[in-house]
Amino acid sequence: MTTAEPSARRGRAWHLATPAALAALLLVGLFIAGAFAALVLGHTASMGLPLDDSYIYLTYARQLGRGELFSYVPGGGYSAGATSAVWPLLLAPFWALGARGHALVWVSYALCAALYALTAVGVWHVVRKVADAPAAAAAALWLLALAPFAWTCLSGMEVALASSLLVAMIALLLSQPAAGPPSWRLAVVLAAASLSRPEAMALVVGVVVVAAVARLRTRSYPAAAAWLAPLAAPAAWLLANKLWAGNALPNTGVAKSHFYQPGFDLTYWWDMLLTTSARMAHGLFVDEKSPFSWPSLVLVAWVVGAYRILRWARREQRYLVGLVIALAPAAMAMAVVASSGMWSFQNYRYITPAFALLAVSVGAALAAPGWLLRWRRGRLVWSLALALGAGLYARAAWPRLVADARLFAQGAIDTNTQVVAIGQHLRAHLPAARVMLHDAGAIAYYGEGHVHDMLGLVTNRQAGVANHGPGSRLEFLEELAPAARPTHFAYYPSWLGAPEFFGEVLLETPLGPALEPRRLVGGGNMQLLTARWELAGKGEQPLAPHPGWRVVDRVDVASLASERAHAWRGELGRRKLGDPTARWSLVGRHQAGPGPLMLDGGRTIRGGRERFTLRLDARRPTRLLLRTGGPAAPPWHERLPAPVALTLHEDGGADRALGTVTLPVPDGPFVELAFELPAGVTAVRSLAALPYRSFHWFALQPE
Repeated sequence: MTTAEPSARRGRAWHLATPAALAALLLVGLFIAGAFAALVLGHTASMGLPLDDSYIYLTYARQLGRGELFSYVPGGGYSAGATSAVWPLLLAPFWALGARGHALVWVSYALCAALYALTAVGVWHVVRKVADAPAAAAAALWLLALAPFAWTCLSGMEVALASSLLVAMIALLLSQPAAGPPSWRLAVVLAAASLSRPEAMALVVGVVVVAAVARLRTRSYPAAAAWLAPLAAPAAWLLANKLWAGNALPNTGVAKSHFYQPGFDLTYWWDMLLTTSARMAHGLFVDEKSPFSWPSLVLVAWVVGAYRILRWARREQRYLVGLVIALAPAAMAMAVVASSGMWSFQNYRYITPAFALLAVSVGAALAAPGWLLRWRRGRLVWSLALALGAGLYARAAWPRLVADARLFAQGAIDTNTQVVAIGQHLRAHLPAARVMLHDAGAIAYYGEGHVHDMLGLVTNRQAGVANHGPGSRLEFLEELAPAARPTHFAYYPSWLGAPEFFGEVLLETPLGPALEPRRLVGGGNMQLLTARWELAGKGEQPLAPHPGWRVVDRVDVASLASERAHAWRGELGRRKLGDPTARWSLVGRHQAGPGPLMLDGGRTIRGGRERFTLRLDARRPTRLLLRTGGPAAPPWHERLPAPVALTLHEDGGADRALGTVTLPVPDGPFVELAFELPAGVTAVRSLAALPYRSFHWFALQPE
């Protein structure tokens, strides 16, 4: 890479070319954005966004415009569902100024299009500083032509904002003096970038800590404090989340991060990290389905460009910005792998901001080599070679751009068909409905009523329930107070795991023919249904009467509230990569003669051990009933082919055996088996050599 300046005459030529280059980049970016929108409008009546999550931000923006700080439903209080704190803040003024309803969709799309183009301009600006103008133009065009980057930036999510802020951070770091505090512009960009995405927050923390430590080593304490000041913004956000939502990270982190999932341990995490990192590297730089055209050449360009950047940083003594440019793409992608593993999720949405940073290294690799510039026509020859390469690359990238434009249109068609239609129906016909749903964006935005997100993206303290699977979801529904119960469900029929709560179907939203083979929706027909509650709680008493005994306590397995209250621990097995939530609990059903259907959530105790405490009168004997049995082969649970001997022990110092029973092979109905416990036993643990099913423990004492 060279930093030699062209001659004065050539310098004037490059200076005159700058406005033209900027205009060309903006036009290319806006042309691509316009083509995406035109394709959508060619197949559906109104503009739409391809992801339901995009409407989550519109809902937060609406509530901010109403003066309700990060509320999701009117009067609902603080919700930690926004992965980006700054994106809805940017949208909210437009809602307040009159961009209501569908108009805010257009505002979101227009802002995304502008930020998409400006990110490319920012890459051009950065590469021009560290390399040369032709390489800068090539890098910016490479980024604009990268199909997943265009798709995710235009999707209405925070991607374009995060990408533009990270590129702006690098541009400002390049002009930042080696000593002293950050400029006010850089401080603002650092604070905003830290609120744009969690991975960006991690990168900002690394930048400011390194800069602050460098100032501390020279005893520049005020400058060090000034570098750390931008961290006040994310610290305040994380604190608000913790105080009002129960978790410092956004709810999305709880719903999707490895660390909050059942069966998690460090051994699983390390194995996942190695496996998923290898898959990501292969998927990005080897696989023919890579998001990059010419993926192997992109890898070579990244390595060569990073090497050139680091040499430049050493020569110019700009170590911090050099390290950020060279290493940040890998650091951000690895942050996604380490936290959720979802590097390819929704067309690479989580790692797309890293592509903007990668473009800088690609640009550095494309800079004219110094030996060529010693030739009088060397720069012209290199520029012509870059132009030829850009043309060939555009030819290779065009089919991918077209395919992703079709995917964008398909997503917009499907959201308009399903969640937008349900939201509009609710607003028109059921404005007072309380709706439980799994896709919380467009239904809440267009419906403008009360919603409860079972997945937990916008409803605080709900993601843990969803993570534990259908049995835990059933128990949660049963525990809702009557006044808090939803009146309706908006669901795909198979997703809840307990369709017995579904009543009359009020609206169906079957999908039409596919425009693009890839589709992002969860099912072919989302339904709006009334809620039924007559079966709630039917499984909370023993199957048979026990004359002279009454239930004094019960451990409702799969109910997170009951498990916490009884210090319940069960060996559910170690997590494996790709495990769905259905692995961690199940729903059992029992029909005894003409009586009502009985529902109960339970778990497969794969390690053969449970332990819990009971709340009872320790002076009296106890009959402890275990409800087991249930379905023979529920999805994602092992078939249990043989009876299992289960021994109950007193937990604690005595550690005495309290009895042994033989659990039958599950074949559908529930079975309850009894242990007779002497007085004084309040904590127990079970021990079985094989897995078994556990639905309920009932503690009975004499009346």
